[in-house]
This record gives sequence, C-alpha cells and structure tokens, in this order.
Amino acid sequence: MSSQKPADTRTSALKNRIPPADPSKYRSVQDARDWQNPYLVVHADGIDARPISAATEAPRMSPADVIPYLEKLPSIAWPYGLVVAVQEAGLRAPGDNAQIRKNTEELKRLLAEAGVKVDLWPSA
Repeated sequence: MSSQKPADTRTSALKNRIPPADPSKYRSVQDARDWQNPYLVVHADGIDARPISAATEAPRMSPADVIPYLEKLPSIAWPYGLVVAVQEAGLRAPGDNAQIRKNTEELKRLLAEAGVKVDLWPSA
C-alpha cells in the first residue's frame, strides 16, 4: 500500500504548461498598463482578472474561481512565466477593508498552492 497522496492535477496544470516566473522579464515594469501577464485586482465582492494587459477584463469571480480561470488562459498570456500581479482595490466602501484583506489572503494561498508566484502591486 502506498502512503503517497495522488497528485492534485488541478494545482499542477499550470506548472506543467507554463515555465517558472522569470523576474528579469518583469522587474522593470512600473505601470500596470505595461504588465503582460494576468493582473488580479481584489475587491470586497471578488476578484477582477485582466488577462493580457489592463485593456481586457473578465467577470468578477471568487478567489476559488481564479485558478480554474487562469488554467484556461493560453500560454501566450504568460510571457513572464508563472507569475501574476495582485493589487487590492483602491476605491473602497466603508467596511470593505476586512473583506478585501480576507479575499487577498485566500487568493495568495490558492495561488501559492498552484505554484503561481505573486507580484504584489500597491493600491491606487
């Protein structure tokens, strides 16, 4: 009897298809409009994903829906390797801070489990 756990193919799918993050390719990016990998913005009611540059957006989703969403993106959406930008929303309603913080921590945990590096960006 083997004591090994079966591989979690959901979390390994990205790592099998996308090369590791290459900081030399994105270290000099200063503006979100120039970021070419997926860009995630955390709100109190979910996560906005901008897959290739800030020009396109996906519907707002829960932190749990982000990894399946990222897995569906083509390889061309990952020129920096397996890294995403994460930013908390700057515009907030009273009382949003705690939920945004909770969503951010959950998102970071799920991304780490999937092997996705997080590049944190400051709120606007």
